[in-house]
Amino acid sequence: MLRAVKGLAVMMMLGMLMTAGYAAEGAQATDAPLGQQRSVAKRLILTDGSYQVATEWKKIGDRVRYFSAERGEWEEVPVALVDWKATDEWNSEREKSAEEASKEMKQVTAEEVAARKDEQLNTPLVAPGWRLPAQGGVFLLEEAGGKPVLQKMEGNSIQVNGNEGKTLLKRSIIPIASQTETVELKGAAAKLRVHSKAPSFFLDVENDQGPIAGDNFRIVRLEKKKNLRVLAKSKVGIEGVESVTEKFLLSRAEKFSGDWWKLIPLEDLTPGEYGIVSAVAGQDTVVWDFGVEK
Repeated sequence: MLRAVKGLAVMMMLGMLMTAGYAAEGAQATDAPLGQQRSVAKRLILTDGSYQVATEWKKIGDRVRYFSAERGEWEEVPVALVDWKATDEWNSEREKSAEEASKEMKQVTAEEVAARKDEQLNTPLVAPGWRLPAQGGVFLLEEAGGKPVLQKMEGNSIQVNGNEGKTLLKRSIIPIASQTETVELKGAAAKLRVHSKAPSFFLDVENDQGPIAGDNFRIVRLEKKKNLRVLAKSKVGIEGVESVTEKFLLSRAEKFSGDWWKLIPLEDLTPGEYGIVSAVAGQDTVVWDFGVEK
């Protein structure tokens, strides 16, 4: 009876050891001393091609004493049975692969962080629930009913006395010699209607040279003329002196986020028709128009 009890106890102990010791290759030993538990498992390859998974080993005379990562205890094999070249090559290659994988992971992580940072810079939050898109454009932010509203502004081409304008808008902002002309927009009113006297504008516009700085944009009040809206008038007098008439509003451009600029009117926008213009080549024939309601 006593033998049976002892035998059962031994079997239970062996079962517990096997359950605790048999782990996947690469796991850490759990029954080793504290300093050995943190060692990474390696292969001790034998001359017959088999191997032992161990966390460490050392030669003692004609024996190799190793700590088994599978069984969690010290064991021995004859030195002659160990293929040291294969052991060194396999473990060296594994360490190299692990280092490369770690470097790649760090690189991917750094790239993801940088990409995420760029994404956040180019899609900034302008108001609760409203973000600007990564593809850029011109947007207007106002308060309507006590809540922020973000609207995209569409660009419209100018015309000169009924013809498509080429560079007249640039000449109207930076006057040079020209004949009598009128810079106009088709339609008596813009489709985009605003109900705030102090909206904000966000711009991310580029030409062939890249993003255009916000201080190149101006807000201009348009003059109604039947089914047209006049941006500027250029007239050459008898003495050859040119005069340009336009109604620019005071504004300030601030760098906002990424390639985005914020254009802030420094005076209230009274009811009427307005446009945002630029004198930069490639965008000097486009007007982003809007109207302010009473």
